[in-house]
Amino acid sequence: MISEFLYIVYFFGLIIVIFLLSNFISKKYISFSKKYKLFNESNFASNKRETFASAGVVYAAVLMIATVSLENLDFVDFNKISAEIGTSILIVFFGFYKDFLSVTNFQKYILLSFVISMLVYSSLTDSSNIGIINNLNGFLGIYELSSIGSFIFTFIFYLSVINAINRFGEVQGYIIFFCLSFFISMIYINFLNELYTLNTLSIILIGIFIFFIYNNYIKKNIILIGHSGSLFTGFWIAYFLICYISMTPNSNLVNIFSIKLENVLILALSIINIAVIDTIRVIIIRIIKWKSPFSDDKRWHLHHILLDSGMSKLRTSLILTFINCFNCILIFLLEPNFNSKELIIIFIIIGIIWFSFFQYMKTKNINYL
Repeated sequence: MISEFLYIVYFFGLIIVIFLLSNFISKKYISFSKKYKLFNESNFASNKRETFASAGVVYAAVLMIATVSLENLDFVDFNKISAEIGTSILIVFFGFYKDFLSVTNFQKYILLSFVISMLVYSSLTDSSNIGIINNLNGFLGIYELSSIGSFIFTFIFYLSVINAINRFGEVQGYIIFFCLSFFISMIYINFLNELYTLNTLSIILIGIFIFFIYNNYIKKNIILIGHSGSLFTGFWIAYFLICYISMTPNSNLVNIFSIKLENVLILALSIINIAVIDTIRVIIIRIIKWKSPFSDDKRWHLHHILLDSGMSKLRTSLILTFINCFNCILIFLLEPNFNSKELIIIFIIIGIIWFSFFQYMKTKNINYL
């Protein structure tokens, strides 16, 4: 096990290296974008500076270089997640295509379904079972899943999380701040569980997001996250949550915090609770309006309500990130006192409260925050 001091040095040192690497690659990408005129048409005219799209390309390039360079460290093994790294890069290529050309939701789901199904099948045949959810540990009385059940549950989990995070890409700051809070929490969880490969991956992603905050908000060299970036981050969030669900029963985390195994799935969802609440809310509204639950809309999400009330994108990002962290901490503190059936009712009640609050804001077109 790495000592805490050396780990802190490694943590900050790697973040600095990733920051510098992100800066170098982003400059190359901006030059490439200027050469081939890869501007964001909807924002270009309204900004004094040039606005570029598809930051996911930079994310993927930094990830590839970093993982190859760090592979020789004796406490990380990126070969174990090579399939996931490859899948995330394929998703970035698709997102890059979607950023500049028209792609229907049906086409998006077909391609994502194919890529994710191949990855889940690969994880299912892997003896480590790290990237597959094959046991719900008593959640609602459900324990071990069959091979088909594991495949279907993991596949749906991937697609649901990726799609939920993809919607956040419309508000640039939100997805960056949300992902920062998510991967910081993953660093703590995986450090307790001595999962240093996943922690190194978290540090890489955190370094990338810190750079983009600096680049977009301080330097004003705006590179929009686009579909490539939101699909990329959505994929990795889904993967980390799947690892959390599948590995927690045998981890140090359970003993340290006395977590009930049947509540692990709910705790995982609570880490991205605002995305879950937003997705369920939008699906309900679509069904009520006799629209497809998978239709593409622009004004029904929670961030739209805040933006329509007159808030800036930065303030909207910070408020939604705060709400997500608040709900997560609340559920975590309540967890030891309830079983999975009771805890999921609490999760639903919290969701209904926020449903009602945001719906009231939308109806009255007011700003309380």
